[in-house]
Amino acid sequence: MKSKIEFWDDFFKGSRLACARLITKVENAPALVPEIRDRIIPCLRGAVRIGITGPPGVGKSTVTASLAGLAVKAGRKIGIIAVDPSSPFTGGAFLGDRVRMQNLIGNPNVFIRSQASREGHGGLSPTTPYVADILDAFGFERILIETVGVGQAELDVLGCADLVVLVLQPGTGDVIQALKAGIIEVADLILVNKADMPGLESLLDALKFLFDMNARPKAKPIPPILTASALNDQGIDELQAELEKLIEGQASSGFLKQKKLARLEGEIKAAIQNEIWEKFRAAAGPEADIAEAAKRLDDDGRSPYDYIRDLGRRVSLKFTTENPHGEHRP
Repeated sequence: MKSKIEFWDDFFKGSRLACARLITKVENAPALVPEIRDRIIPCLRGAVRIGITGPPGVGKSTVTASLAGLAVKAGRKIGIIAVDPSSPFTGGAFLGDRVRMQNLIGNPNVFIRSQASREGHGGLSPTTPYVADILDAFGFERILIETVGVGQAELDVLGCADLVVLVLQPGTGDVIQALKAGIIEVADLILVNKADMPGLESLLDALKFLFDMNARPKAKPIPPILTASALNDQGIDELQAELEKLIEGQASSGFLKQKKLARLEGEIKAAIQNEIWEKFRAAAGPEADIAEAAKRLDDDGRSPYDYIRDLGRRVSLKFTTENPHGEHRP
């Protein structure tokens, strides 16, 4: 079957334009995703994906730019995915993060891609994992994934990154209330940025208190807590060194391999769900209009599972559900 993408040769020859165009295809042409995945997956080189997340305004972009600058000086090729909120007018990214990385633009060893969060609600775009794989296949050794400013329960970065850096800053109010659950549980490293601001010691004490209360999954060790002032280029060397130490430890323990397998498992499940739904919708025809079905269910006072079973019988499919009493019924 002839490829619908005419610039594969350019991509594999190292054309940055082809790389950018391929990312655009992933973002805007869902029908091409299977072909792109078929070609990209065998070419992955094992880039380490580092998620940089945290509440709005803590300096994630500055931290990302500083880390990238250090990595480039060390001879690494760095891909950056900067996820911005979607514009309510165009649906595109605001590009605020990219503006803060001006000193990296034009560097041949750095590739910056801004993404709109679109319908993603966990700090990333739904296509961010695909973009990371494209940058991996293109030859970047480290991929920095900067999320939209997130709260305590927006954890998409966990499934996309090998390591998660949680960036905080002093003076942000009731830290314990904000962080007692959710994202603090998945951080591999905590960076308190803007450490020259008042309230540093209070924040560090609050974090210590949280971890003393076992605010972590038992299998996950307490993360290192570092301080920095990225805008003043202070503490970033220590951050880089600690990240490389974590990467080495997780590679030797097999954890990075587990993360890769978990990403593939998640994609398999999502692809199966999508494939089944598309076939189901095609077989059911107009009856598969979910919005109309919801209205009918509301009018009739019926359960969604009644609708699923009725529709399943019409398209010769069988669905089994379990009622609250544990009784199975077709």
